[in-house]
Amino acid sequence: MNCPLCDSPGREEARFCDQCGTVLAADSPSGKIAFAFRLEADGQIEEAIREYEELIQEGEPGETGVVVFKHLGNLHFRLGHLRRAREALLSACELDPRNATICHDLGVVLYHMGQFDEAIESLERALCRDPNLQLAYFWLGNALYHGGHNDEAASAFQELLERYPNFTVGHFHLGVIYARQGRKEEAEEEFRCVLKKNPEAVAARFYTEPAGGPA
Repeated sequence: MNCPLCDSPGREEARFCDQCGTVLAADSPSGKIAFAFRLEADGQIEEAIREYEELIQEGEPGETGVVVFKHLGNLHFRLGHLRRAREALLSACELDPRNATICHDLGVVLYHMGQFDEAIESLERALCRDPNLQLAYFWLGNALYHGGHNDEAASAFQELLERYPNFTVGHFHLGVIYARQGRKEEAEEEFRCVLKKNPEAVAARFYTEPAGGPA
């Protein structure tokens, strides 16, 4: 059979393409998932989505359903299909509610949908399962800030920076919150941290110059 990815002729007994390594024996669920993984890795996002969706329609995922729904949700998110991303990641969460990474990914999608309360809940759940998820603190801080919870947002960014002091964008976001709370000296300290790492950071410089400050 020819390779479904690069169309190179394959040996009859081969399980993988000699040219690109794509799975040829894709008749089993594991083979189909491996093929979808390869499409995803090669940047063929829409083709990978079709493979994952076919697996779901065929009722094939079984124990690997969590992986299928997680990858499907993240691919839809990459393409801006937020509703479909949410649906897939909710399905993944139902299958594995204690999976911190899936809770995080769902929280990010909900944040981008403007569903800040739901995003906060999902991101807090992720951090309960794994307190070392760096980006979960970042997105939680953003969700809290845009949800109108400035004090809690500041706490989330403070926790992020205590654990990961070199997370430069975290200093910027915390500085913005301090500035809007009127905590000028603390805000300037955070913006100086940003400028120390990136002297060309125009946004941080805006807040530290005499005429700067939040609108």
